[in-house]
Amino acid sequence: MPSVDVEENIKQIRAKMEQMSQEIYRMQGMLSTFEGFKKGGLTKIDLPENPYSAPVEKPVEKPVEEPVEEPVEEPVEEPVEELLSTQEKPE
Repeated sequence: MPSVDVEENIKQIRAKMEQMSQEIYRMQGMLSTFEGFKKGGLTKIDLPENPYSAPVEKPVEKPVEEPVEEPVEEPVEEPVEELLSTQEKPE
């Protein structure tokens, strides 16, 4: 007559549940990562045709910033003092 080992079944079921829990945690981490990508504005990730080839970096297009013109301070003219001459001026 067939029989079932109750203790062995309990151990197997607990082990499977632990594996499933670990898989759930892994998937939650992946979901959080992709939600972060979306929040950061990423909509698509380009993957290489051959994942074992060396990565090729594409130039990142940076937004063009308008140069900021800083106000130019004009030099302040200092008052010119009259030089007193020791010579007498003709009248």
